Amino acid sequence: MFKNVRQNRRREPQISHIDRQGWKSLGLAAAKIVLTCVLALGIPYAAWMVYRHLVETDYFVPRSIVVQGNVRVTDDLILDASGLQIDGANLFETDVHTVESSIETLPWVKKAQVRIHLPDEVTITVTEHEPLGIVQDSQLNIVDKDGLYIKTWGIGDDVMAPIVSISKPLQESAHAVVRAFELADDVTRRGYPHQIQEIHYDDATGYTLYTDTTEIRFGYDRFEERIDRLMIVDDILDSKHIVASYILVDADAALDRIVVKPKARAHQDAPATAEIPVNTGAAADSATPSP
Repeated sequence: MFKNVRQNRRREPQISHIDRQGWKSLGLAAAKIVLTCVLALGIPYAAWMVYRHLVETDYFVPRSIVVQGNVRVTDDLILDASGLQIDGANLFETDVHTVESSIETLPWVKKAQVRIHLPDEVTITVTEHEPLGIVQDSQLNIVDKDGLYIKTWGIGDDVMAPIVSISKPLQESAHAVVRAFELADDVTRRGYPHQIQEIHYDDATGYTLYTDTTEIRFGYDRFEERIDRLMIVDDILDSKHIVASYILVDADAALDRIVVKPKARAHQDAPATAEIPVNTGAAADSATPSP
């Protein structure tokens, strides 16, 4: 009787199969890493080559630079401050904000706006300060409509009188400076016939106006009412051919009580009565200086 004999088959070791799968996965991972490295290095390199081409070509060199909006500042000064020039630096290397900041260092320039129109055009738009007048603290300064410093006044500047003088530094007096110019404008607008040459402000006395002959003290506020009384006083003095040395309209308790000191006339001594009260109330039309 024959016995069933199982034939021994040689089995393939599992470890070899696993090794082959592992090496395959490792190879794929390595290929991905290599590809990633190539892309990581290749893309920046390609970008760098493109950038090099853009900045080295003369295709993006300025051919036209237009300056507009300027009145007091010349085109040449603006161009010099900008650092831009025809056939100069490539526009791809131009930092617009740096150029604008450089132009805004010029005294009259309030704001500069630079626009690049590729491939080769630049527009510079300038907004200039609007001068309000001249202010004297430790020196003569030109200020804008907000009472802020523009530049030191020079002989070539066409900003003229009136001058506002202040006892504190300009940085601390911007509001008072603006009010001083507004007061001078209001007095002139109301028809005061004498040219105002200076307005002084200090904390002790308020606002004082000066013509070529007369000092006029206004105090701190209620300017419209004080101007009304100044106009009446001036009419009275003019009718009497009197030139005032000073006119005080700064009283707060009694606005209608104005003090006037006449100037001495030629070949005459100063009036015996130094201060002359003038009534500008209901009887203003018939009021006359006291003898």
